[in-house]
Formats: sequence, C-alpha cells, structure tokens
Amino acid sequence: MTRAYTAALVLVMMCTVLVVSDTVLSSHQAPAIQVEGGYPLEFPNPNTRDIPRGLSQGWIPLGRKQISVPILMYHYIRTVPRSAGQLAFNLSVTPADFNRQLNWLSEHGYHSVTFDDLRAYFSGSHELPSKPFVITLDDGYRDLFTTAYPLIKAHGFVAVAYIVTGFVGRLRYVTSDMILEMDRDGFEIASHTVDHADMARIPLGSIVYELVASKQWLEKLLGHAVADFAYPSGKFNALDVYELGATGYSTAVTEDGSTLRLWAARYTWTRTRVGGGEAFTDFVKNLGPVEPFIFAPANVV
Repeated sequence: MTRAYTAALVLVMMCTVLVVSDTVLSSHQAPAIQVEGGYPLEFPNPNTRDIPRGLSQGWIPLGRKQISVPILMYHYIRTVPRSAGQLAFNLSVTPADFNRQLNWLSEHGYHSVTFDDLRAYFSGSHELPSKPFVITLDDGYRDLFTTAYPLIKAHGFVAVAYIVTGFVGRLRYVTSDMILEMDRDGFEIASHTVDHADMARIPLGSIVYELVASKQWLEKLLGHAVADFAYPSGKFNALDVYELGATGYSTAVTEDGSTLRLWAARYTWTRTRVGGGEAFTDFVKNLGPVEPFIFAPANVV
C-alpha cells in the first residue's frame, strides 16, 4: 500500500467522524409539569449553579440530541511539592482540594453518572438526573483506590477508572483485587490501553492490540463487558476512531475541550482537566453551563 493511498484512506475516515463543535449550547423547551393543585413546576435558570441541593432534584428529559455534561479528568489524588517537577505537580490534586471539590458538587445538587448512564440516555432508555457530571481518573495509580475511591464513596458519587492493564499490580498501581472491589461498588472500569501507548503514532497492528488486549483482560477479570476507552495523553487519529468501533467500544475520551455531548461524536468526547494548584473559582467555571432540567422539589410527589 503506497503512502498516498494510506493518506487518502485516513482522510476518508476523518470525514466520517462527526466532531462536536464548541458552539453555545442550544436552548431546550421544557414540557409543562403539573402537580396537585394545578400549578406547574418551575423551570430553573440554566445559568445558575447556586440552587440548594434539596431544591435542585429533577431530571433531564429524553430526546435531546445534544446535552452539557462535564467529564472531569483527574490523575493523581495526592500531595506533592512543586520541587517534584511541574508535570508531577500539575497531575496531582491534593486530597484536601479533591474533597473540597466533591463537597461543592454535592452541596450544589450535582449528580455523578457513568458512561452507562449516558448510553442509556442517548438510547432513550432513561433520563439523566439534574446536573449530571462524570468523574474520570486515569492510569490506575494506587491512590485511585486508597484516596480517591473512599472520598468519592463518602459523597455518594461514582466514577470511571481508566486502567492501563499492563501496569496493574505494579508498585505504584492498583491491583486486580482493588479493581474488582471498585467495580462491585458501582465504579465503572474502562480501558486506557495495555501500556499507555501513543495511539496517534503506532501502526494498525499495534492499535488493534492495545484496544483488544486491554479490553479482553478487563472483561476476563470483571466478568462483564467493558465498553469505554481513554486515549493516553488525549492523542488519537481517524484510524483509532474506526478501530474503536470495530473492536466493540462504545465511547472514547480525549482531553481538554467542551462539555457538550453528542452521541455521534462519542469517540471524541472531550474532558475538563482538573489540575494541581488550580484555583477553586476556575474549577467551578470549568464545569460549563448547567443543562436545563425539569424541576422536581423533594417535597412534591
């Protein structure tokens, strides 16, 4: 196969990938909801995050083609000094900061979901809760289990753990038993390749290996399907996107970008990076717009 033919093939596959634009979220018309007494439930202002938790219970109705759902990206939950190097510092959110972020999300009525929930929403199976967001943690470092996992559980949240299967059991990484415990507790376990390969640079045979071998390893361990993937360092190309579908994956995430979700772009969903030393005001701002939802106060049946 000539280089020209290969380039043409990649270009054709690129054209088949529908990428979410970073345009402003379109408005949605909420259906009128009547309760006993004849008055309608109020439709909240979609631009505010300051509705108390007890008054912000509700749901996002089915049928929307595009919704705003922040996917938060974490790596380490640990304390490291700046002297450890800028990269290590940037990838490390302290347990105190992580706990403060989770507290704020809980107090302001946010609800954690997984990619199983997004699949169910876009397939028309069930609604999403109000203010949905996804917590993702990359690489499977040991503090995923020892620090992040108990803090997330304490707040009644769930998360998605992207595991590099070839690193499992190493000194600084989670073990198989830890992965199984998180899976049983409602965390979604997903693939992050076998050895953290650069998916944008490796040949086709290696792409297929990284996708299939990591998926099969996790599925054998867990005893159920694994359908979600994260590109290491967010790097990918059109061939990766094609092979993800061909090898049985349902979604894939990259790195920085919009909070908008469109099912057709599910192999290039972007995430919101949460970095070490990040200002708390930036964390809140980066959650993006609140998806309008149907208001259902807790005292209304």
